[in-house]
Amino acid sequence: MSSLPFTEQQCFFVVMLAFIVIGFQRGWRRELVTLVFVLLGVFLVRQDTGRTFAQFLARLPGTITFFMTGTPQPGVAGPATSPLGPWGSLLLFAIVMGVGYFVGNKAFPAKPATPQERFIGIVPAVISGAFVLAYLDSFLPKDASGRSALVVNVQSPDPGNYVPVIFVIAVVAVVIALIAARAKKSPAKK
Repeated sequence: MSSLPFTEQQCFFVVMLAFIVIGFQRGWRRELVTLVFVLLGVFLVRQDTGRTFAQFLARLPGTITFFMTGTPQPGVAGPATSPLGPWGSLLLFAIVMGVGYFVGNKAFPAKPATPQERFIGIVPAVISGAFVLAYLDSFLPKDASGRSALVVNVQSPDPGNYVPVIFVIAVVAVVIALIAARAKKSPAKK
């Protein structure tokens, strides 16, 4: 088993820095659209939530029949495994994220005009980054002890450790955006 020469925290912050730069370049409108697609991808493609959602959809016709006729239908279990296989769900997640970036660019074709739009773009980008890391962590297979069989030293944000960091990054981005907006509004004195 080999691993990257970085610690988990270093990998986390490098990935977050990449999402911060992307969010700054794209602005808050585009990043908000992308965040919706990332959340949708995490919910629908992730193995445990995707399986539960598939089982819900499989049982929906029987539930509707029960409410219409009053006769219970035999329960139908959803698929136990993903029909896409282990790499298919990762590919599907990447496609959903790509569609999110594409839709965000098409919905808001103009680049962000003001610095505050750029700085506020950091907030949804960091949240998207955290969910992408959480998805990747759930994607990697685990052994009996709960350790990943493939060690890349990138783990999903631990609420005790990383959520305060994400919150601080978001607060700093909003404060800088507000300062930039206030500086632009104040008239220059002659």
